[in-house]
Amino acid sequence: MHDIVPIPPHVASFCRLNSMLSHIVPLSPYGRDRVAEIGLVTDAGILESLYDDIEAAGAFLAKLDEVRRDRLFWHFGKLPRIPQLNVAAPCGLMELFLFKKFLLHYRNICDLVSEEFRDHFGIVFESSDLLEALSAGSRDAESFAISEGHEPGLGPIRARIAEADQTVAQRRQTLEAACQEAYGFDFAGREFIVISVDRALAAIEKGRRGEAPSLAAEPYDAHSMIVRIIPDAVLLGAEEDRRRAREEERLLEQTAIARLSGLVAASGGALARYCSAVKRFDYALAQWKFVRQYRLVRPALLKNAAGDVHATGADRSDRAPAGNAASLSCRGARFIPLEEECVSRGVPYEPLDFTLDRPVGILSGSNMGGKTCVLQTLVFLQVLAQCGMFVPASHFETPVFQWLDVVGEAGETAGRGLSAYGFEIRRLIDVLKAARDAPGLAVFDEFARTTSAGEAEALMQAIVEHLASFSGTLCIFATHIQCSPAQGKGRAFRMAGFDAGQARATLNSGKAKGEETLEALLARINSLMRYRVVPRDESGEVSDSDALAVARLLGLDATLVDRAEELLNLGARRDAHDKRRMARSNEEH
Repeated sequence: MHDIVPIPPHVASFCRLNSMLSHIVPLSPYGRDRVAEIGLVTDAGILESLYDDIEAAGAFLAKLDEVRRDRLFWHFGKLPRIPQLNVAAPCGLMELFLFKKFLLHYRNICDLVSEEFRDHFGIVFESSDLLEALSAGSRDAESFAISEGHEPGLGPIRARIAEADQTVAQRRQTLEAACQEAYGFDFAGREFIVISVDRALAAIEKGRRGEAPSLAAEPYDAHSMIVRIIPDAVLLGAEEDRRRAREEERLLEQTAIARLSGLVAASGGALARYCSAVKRFDYALAQWKFVRQYRLVRPALLKNAAGDVHATGADRSDRAPAGNAASLSCRGARFIPLEEECVSRGVPYEPLDFTLDRPVGILSGSNMGGKTCVLQTLVFLQVLAQCGMFVPASHFETPVFQWLDVVGEAGETAGRGLSAYGFEIRRLIDVLKAARDAPGLAVFDEFARTTSAGEAEALMQAIVEHLASFSGTLCIFATHIQCSPAQGKGRAFRMAGFDAGQARATLNSGKAKGEETLEALLARINSLMRYRVVPRDESGEVSDSDALAVARLLGLDATLVDRAEELLNLGARRDAHDKRRMARSNEEH
């Protein structure tokens, strides 16, 4: 499949993608191969086709009764992986068995699919003659052997073999009976027996005189010998007849195998189409089960404002004005790994509503306020959508980006010789290069948090201004650093944070002091925190940071928190005084 790029490992790690892909479980080996091929699709037409497949699979299953649905899934689960065809070498019995088994179950799948959906998924069966030839001996899907049905000449030969087998067995029984009568020991159908040296030598001598069947002996240990019956002319003749018949049988079987191998090779194109159809259909069915399990919806793809997604950076800059931005919007979006964790802990989960219609979005808020989770949710939805999958939301619309990237601590691994900050800079360089070449989506999780405040603020502001100039690219920053996009180039958001009234009531009542376990403290904070994104100018009664309130709720010594609040208020008054003095100075001049 063209227009698919690998998912960067750090992006997959950031949005915990692999934990979700493990829930997509096709039943056939070809469907499982398709899961392993999942990547970021950068062509909208291919994505719409993948979405159509999922919807078609759902519509098909809705029309099947439970019995037929179970039969369909059973046949998918029984499909084997067929061998690669090698025209230069005939198939072996195992390979022919696998082709037969595949065709039997594939034909039964075709019989269960109506014409409408056979046409959609390319489910056709055009190999009745091949299946008939392979099944000549038996229609059992779990066995295969060359029979008279494959090669009529085998019938008489196998009758000769059976007759020779009977002659050999009867003559052997006759010789054993004679040995028991003459020597007093019983072979009981065994090739040899172990007896004492004296008995063995006496029996051999008696046989030499022609008084009983001849025997052969060899030492076993110091006291015993291994004794065998020497075949007579009748037994040797029957065994020779059987050997010749078996050689003729082998030659006829090889002839049949060569003929069947030729039929299989001639059907190579059809078999390849069947495997492709199985991969597509089985994968779509697994995706639909995934949709039902997690209540997913089809993404709405928007045309990227940058125009032709394959245009070079220079072409795009000539054609698309800088203000012409992509947009992304979701309602009721759920980051399923986190949602499942919340359910397991008995904590309510709040879905995300978010819209960004400017090149840059800046999201601020307190620690533990959910900023990183917002980024994870957006990346999670975008990755799923561009993998051709439905998404966990009530609505999600987005363009098709040519690249996705994550810059930040979560999901990153420091490079050799680089600090966390150095690694972020290297990742930023990659983002800037990609943005010059094609539209994409980048999220920055607490970028530059490890460097000095002044330098971090200056660098962040420069980056925000620069990234806002790329048409078609969206960049979202979750940060504590003060920065703002140029007018019309971005949106400023924040997490709603603590419900101030409830937080004050909790702190004043002393309820938090009695919570001693971490789980209880986290549950308390969660009950007070409002995990939703709001525009900066609509945040209501929310301070710039809830860090001190979080520290107090987590049980930090009250005297330390009180002193920190005192210093914070002192700094705020000093800043206000400096601003008033600067304003008066400006008025005087």
